[in-house]
Amino acid sequence: MKNEKVITDLSNLQNAINDKNNDINQLTWRLKDGKDVRLMDMNQQELQRAYIHTTDMLYNKNRFQPGRLEVKKNLKLLINDCNAEMFLRYILHECDIDILKTGLQVADFIRNGKSSNNLSDDDPVTSIFGSVPHDYQTVTLGQLMKACFDKLGVINRKMISDNFILSQGIWLTEEEKQELTEYSNGKIRPWLDVIKERLFLDNVRLRVNTNGFTYGELKCLLRLDPISKISNLPSSTLKLMRDKVLVLLDADTDYHIEKWKTLKRNIERVCEYKGIVLKEKEY
Repeated sequence: MKNEKVITDLSNLQNAINDKNNDINQLTWRLKDGKDVRLMDMNQQELQRAYIHTTDMLYNKNRFQPGRLEVKKNLKLLINDCNAEMFLRYILHECDIDILKTGLQVADFIRNGKSSNNLSDDDPVTSIFGSVPHDYQTVTLGQLMKACFDKLGVINRKMISDNFILSQGIWLTEEEKQELTEYSNGKIRPWLDVIKERLFLDNVRLRVNTNGFTYGELKCLLRLDPISKISNLPSSTLKLMRDKVLVLLDADTDYHIEKWKTLKRNIERVCEYKGIVLKEKEY
């Protein structure tokens, strides 16, 4: 009986949560001043403005204020560009192939391979290169060709904000713990204090996180140039971008996409209830 009561209580709680989520009277919109207002209390013009804002945040193609879906697309391109540049460096510096010592020679090899095998830019590099390491098998011939002629993208530091970097936390390697060891009055200073001092992070709260950046990664990101050509970045930075930073940004973008989609659906529900016809914006 006791177990049945627990199950019943949990079921009632879930039903209450579902009722609240489905109650349009509980749906709110946050104003610029940070205050929340019920969607049901907003007039037609206010709801229309809010609706356009949600669609802008999702679909806008403006390069200076891109929507989250456009940001996600750009992040995927940057991940691919980092990978293409790293594969080119692998070919030129690790494979020791006499006929592939320059970007121009690699480009000629790609052209010949495409012509001989009736391939396109969308085909993977595995179609003409043998024994390609797993990390590079998704690189396309077109991406590699861009890398050969230094036509890959750039990393805009604005997309990797200080707040985003610091919110990931930090986790030191054993070597970094040794490097950061300092003494004061015969006692070891806290590592986080040393890090903040060395990186000029005044009035910043660092948190320890096993999935966070290492000290070296943190320093690299905080000192990244405002605009960095992918071809000019060290391989270690490219790997950090490809395997960690851009992946985390992609996950963060997914969160915001779902947030704006939910707000968009909420406005549509309220307008349907009120008999308001929303005007769509083309993108």
